[in-house]
Amino acid sequence: MTERAKAASGRWARLAGTAVVAVALFFLVRGCAFMPWNRGGREVEARVTVTRDFGTHILKDQGVRLEEGGSAMEALRKVAQVETAYGGGFIQGIDGLRSLYGDGTGEEVDWFFYVNGHMADVGADAYIVREGDWLVFDYHPWGYSMFTPFLAGCLPRALRAGYGGEAPERAVVVHTPGAAEQAEEVADVLGGVVPACETLLLEEGWAPRAGEYAVVVGVWKEMEGNAYLQAIRSGASRLGLYAYFEGGGLELVGPGGEAAGRLAAGAGLLEATGPRLGDGRSAFLVCGLDGEGLQEAVEALRELVEEGGRPVLALVALAGDERMAVPGEVR
Repeated sequence: MTERAKAASGRWARLAGTAVVAVALFFLVRGCAFMPWNRGGREVEARVTVTRDFGTHILKDQGVRLEEGGSAMEALRKVAQVETAYGGGFIQGIDGLRSLYGDGTGEEVDWFFYVNGHMADVGADAYIVREGDWLVFDYHPWGYSMFTPFLAGCLPRALRAGYGGEAPERAVVVHTPGAAEQAEEVADVLGGVVPACETLLLEEGWAPRAGEYAVVVGVWKEMEGNAYLQAIRSGASRLGLYAYFEGGGLELVGPGGEAAGRLAAGAGLLEATGPRLGDGRSAFLVCGLDGEGLQEAVEALRELVEEGGRPVLALVALAGDERMAVPGEVR
């Protein structure tokens, strides 16, 4: 090796050594900040609720604190024993209640994960918990519909916190011509939950927009001319709806997809619809078969907001009766 080559080799060695030292110093100074064991020490608070049968039965309901950047799976492990599969990304069981998917029994029962009422678009191990998130893990059958995009009973939390840290700036209350008074009541109820609330008249071409939290208020016969709502009625299973209006009545579907009854005069419904996960596109229905049913639905919404929410898929409101969670309490 020539002297020039030796000199060049020495310079490269010194540069390589300097680079190694620089990298080492970077990790020491930053404290491996992006590593899960060194997230900076700050904490977030969240609520973890473990339920079954579409939120009807609450198995665990506890507030937790975890380091900022922690996952929903970490939060769940703070309150329950968790079994996972597929590299840790799939919840196989919680406190011994195991998924029946592919176990040979033919039953279709599994764990589903929601954040502030929205079905999550990632697994629990991939969702980063934000301050105040309400994490719901529900064990229910999916033979009728695997897609249940929104827990209507969690609407108050959804309006306060949104999904993925993106809290809504406003809610839109859309109403039929004959429900202006009830729409104002709904806007007043939601006024203490969301920063701003606007009321609009329902038009035939209206549909919820991405990022918009819409509440649709009215008697169903005045709403069904809207194309978006018509599509909901014709695609109940695809959209995960266990209650829908049909032929002048309110049809109820049981947990396994079986017909569970039909309600007529005086029935109201609180239910959320929508084809997307976690983007706020779902429309929340506050409606009734008639004026009495609509008013019952408005009062049920008021109770829901005052109580802070209930992790159920939908609520049926009947005059002189307690609210019935759908489909878990259908009887």
